[in-house]
Amino acid sequence: MNNQSAPYIRTEARVSGMMMDMLLASLVLGIFSFVTYGPRPLYIMLLSCITAVLCELVCCVIGRRPLRMVLDGTAAITGLTIGLLMSPMVDAWVPMVGAAFAIVVVKAPFGGTGRNVFNPAAAGVALLTYCFPSQMFTYPAIESGVQLPLTMTIEPGTVVTEVSLAAQLQNHAIPPVDRMNILLGNFTGPIGATAFLILLTLACYLMVRRTISPWVVIPYFATCALLAWVFPLSSMNPANSFLLQLGSGYILFAGVFLINDPVTAPRFWLGRLCYGILSAGMVMLMQRHGNYEAGTCFAILLMNAFAPIIDRWSWHGWYALTRRLRTRKEVPAYE
Repeated sequence: MNNQSAPYIRTEARVSGMMMDMLLASLVLGIFSFVTYGPRPLYIMLLSCITAVLCELVCCVIGRRPLRMVLDGTAAITGLTIGLLMSPMVDAWVPMVGAAFAIVVVKAPFGGTGRNVFNPAAAGVALLTYCFPSQMFTYPAIESGVQLPLTMTIEPGTVVTEVSLAAQLQNHAIPPVDRMNILLGNFTGPIGATAFLILLTLACYLMVRRTISPWVVIPYFATCALLAWVFPLSSMNPANSFLLQLGSGYILFAGVFLINDPVTAPRFWLGRLCYGILSAGMVMLMQRHGNYEAGTCFAILLMNAFAPIIDRWSWHGWYALTRRLRTRKEVPAYE
């Protein structure tokens, strides 16, 4: 009899080990932002993480679930993920609201870890995007060199602000950023979503560690890259357009932290491949034609809803195909 709790992942790695890998990846991105903006990004991530863990604790007590579920690391990673998608100068209560919504509304009512239908972090960021767009998409100018203060709020006018790459591309403007700065993440954006090369390195590390699935990541990145190359932005060099589309918004971040959730992604390998391709198409579509400069989280939530259907159809389709091939190979024996 299996007495283990969900998620039931076919790997030798424990859930806690996978969460430690994700924690390490989150800290790397936090340190990258710390070098640019000072300690405020880490402060925002910490508040979001603490809020998510406390909400998980309260939900376990109310729902009479084992308190050890608080220690599995999933709530902490949800809080850190939400913090990484914030602007460095966002009011500190904003990620706390997103983390509380992710745990109390999206995760806990379905039974906690391993049973949620939608990615909690994506849902929390989607809520904040819809309710507080001015908070979410107001970024400090990276050239100003101002160290952001450790306060709950930043008074308007005290920090020079700048429009993000995603907003400029959505408005058909040509951002004055060269290729090297894009690769190094030296441009304005969310705390953890601008580190182009670091995100790709983390993706490779997590795939080697088997924390994220290459059946999702590789098709996702390949499809995003193909769409960015085939459909370049108007009046822009194809190579620059390619890097700008992939580097802006949450596109790379989503490929590492959001679509690889083992609970909301398909289980079957063919379903994961289809899921990665379709998620990339939806993300690129929302990024270029959505109402918000970063509609990636809305695309992820939509794909979460279709993940069980993709998983079931892919499994049945593969089973029917392989059965037909086996039948054709069989040679009837006649006496």
